[in-house]
Amino acid sequence: MHLSKPTESSSEKPDYGFLAIIILLVGFGLVMVFSSSFYLANNDPLYFLKNQAIRIAIATGFFLIGLKVPFRFWRKIGGIFIIISMVVLIIVLFIGHKAGGATRWLKFLTFSLQPAEFVKVALLIYLSAFYAKREEAKRDFKHYALPPLIVSGILLLLIALQPNLGTATVLGMLVLFVMFVAGVRLRYLLLLTLLAVGAFVLLVTVFPHAKARVAGFLGAGNYQLEQARIAMGSGGLFGVGLGGGRQKFLFLPQPHTDFIFAVIGEELGFAGVAGLILLFVLFLYKGLNLTAKTEDAFGRYLGSSLVVMIFLYFLIHVGVSMGLLPTTGLPLPFISFGGSALTSNLMGIGILLNISRAKEKAYASDARLRWNRRPYLPSPSPRP
Repeated sequence: MHLSKPTESSSEKPDYGFLAIIILLVGFGLVMVFSSSFYLANNDPLYFLKNQAIRIAIATGFFLIGLKVPFRFWRKIGGIFIIISMVVLIIVLFIGHKAGGATRWLKFLTFSLQPAEFVKVALLIYLSAFYAKREEAKRDFKHYALPPLIVSGILLLLIALQPNLGTATVLGMLVLFVMFVAGVRLRYLLLLTLLAVGAFVLLVTVFPHAKARVAGFLGAGNYQLEQARIAMGSGGLFGVGLGGGRQKFLFLPQPHTDFIFAVIGEELGFAGVAGLILLFVLFLYKGLNLTAKTEDAFGRYLGSSLVVMIFLYFLIHVGVSMGLLPTTGLPLPFISFGGSALTSNLMGIGILLNISRAKEKAYASDARLRWNRRPYLPSPSPRP
């Protein structure tokens, strides 16, 4: 395969089109948090709106950190992040705040922190750094796939024990994604996928909390999914109007967090849902294009996995709201009420934009490449 001579270019400013998508999503989320939650606050209809505005301000600070700190800095401290992540997840299991049958949060005064939301970014940094360092290494299972599997497996197990199978499942998918773009052999990935499915089924049978959710999904006894379907179905083409939805009046549980997409469907209808889906598709397209332009392997792996992570959260949240998946408790990125997911996502976006501002090299190729610029098919033998 022939690659043309690379040409260097640099960009000192972030991609404003991509940044505009993020601003639209966060702004839209603030509106929908208010619309879906004003009835839930007995004394102050603006309670959740004001709290979300504070969380956006905090998350913006982390976004600026990700934007300003050179992205290669995160590569240097990826191992430290992993150690901290393991310690914090163990602490959560012992002294974490319990709610809804799960122990996932650490409480600080009036704020709650969900460490798993930050662990996902730490894990992606570690995996990206590991494979960037070994781009030219031998691709055998023992040295190229096993070490990150051990580290990832420990983190996923600690998250699953909370129990938080939704986040653990997404992280498992992301581990396989990073391995794929890093060039791990496809037969290894297929074997790991089968093992991951088996582990998921085993965990569902072990934890009553998860087993009840799956049983409710397969049967007809899940109240949350039933109310979400009612909300989505009553929206019609243009919805009942912003603020006019009825399911949030104590019919649909967690309308401002776990099922905010169902509120969007009811109040803005098919048109509003289609517009939101379009924004996330544009987010995926532009985000992957930004990361594909950088020559730095660590930047490509990390940037692409951050984009895919956020899009996976979106797909799963939508699938739950439409009754296509069991309830998971995963938020709608940039839109659901809460600070942990919003902060980690915006920090990830800052890192992504920092990656896109690095010096780039443009390549012309006659074959499809993986993100590590290795072809799916072996290169032809050089001509004599």
